Amino acid sequence: MKSISIAAVLAFAASIAAVAAAQTAASPQEPAVVSDGLADLNAMTFGCPKAGLNAAARQAAKVPSQGTYQFAYFKIVNDTHHAAYEVHFKSNYEGEPDLRYCVEIYCQQGWDPATTKTTVTMMSMQRAGVKTHGAACGGHQMPAARHSK
Repeated sequence: MKSISIAAVLAFAASIAAVAAAQTAASPQEPAVVSDGLADLNAMTFGCPKAGLNAAARQAAKVPSQGTYQFAYFKIVNDTHHAAYEVHFKSNYEGEPDLRYCVEIYCQQGWDPATTKTTVTMMSMQRAGVKTHGAACGGHQMPAARHSK
């Protein structure tokens, strides 16, 4: 009697496992989830600008402030492989100057953000609506194009 009970329990457990396996095998694969964000555009385009923005943010984080400097906006000055971005930060503390950086970075196909040289230069600062003079962004000379005759 005891062996019949054990055999019945084992048979029942085996049937439950078989049903679960059959349901798993029979269920259709879930379709791949399509991102509704900017993941595709991000993977294709934003690597170089993000590296430039991060370099400017590291510089802004070093500036003493009674408030907190926050990213305001950036402007693409040069969108070739010799990229240049003007990056602005604004303090949430009244009266602190806006920070403006020029970021120059060489971005070509196959570039590596870990090894690419990035130059971050402080541009003019603006305090109470009065600009002080600073460096122009993207002012390096591009090589002249050569035309064959």
